[in-house]
Amino acid sequence: MRILIADDDHGFRVFIRRILESQRDLTVVGEAMDGEEAVRKTHKVQPDVVLMDMDLPGIDGLEVTRRIKAVFPKTPVILFSALDGRAYREAAARSGADDFLPKLAPLSRMLASIRRVSGHKAA
Repeated sequence: MRILIADDDHGFRVFIRRILESQRDLTVVGEAMDGEEAVRKTHKVQPDVVLMDMDLPGIDGLEVTRRIKAVFPKTPVILFSALDGRAYREAAARSGADDFLPKLAPLSRMLASIRRVSGHKAA
């Protein structure tokens, strides 16, 4: 399964890439550090899942999700945020995101979410 990671924190992207690529069934096909780049790379690499921070520079993750879903409605988008709460979850859902996770959620929850929204089982 091919994953695009969008987050402005380079260290976080590296950390998530290492976790994802430690899984036999997951491959990171791109990284983006802002909203514009996330839109461009989604069009270019057409990932199976987009894993994206809500708080991206430029175009925020909510608007990026709307733009991705307008062109690729079946591409699952998982939004995450350093902040958690009902308002964030509801905003993510309204934007068309397939799931919302707090950044501090257990990694097992993130991996389960990726597989669930994509319909893939662990290898």
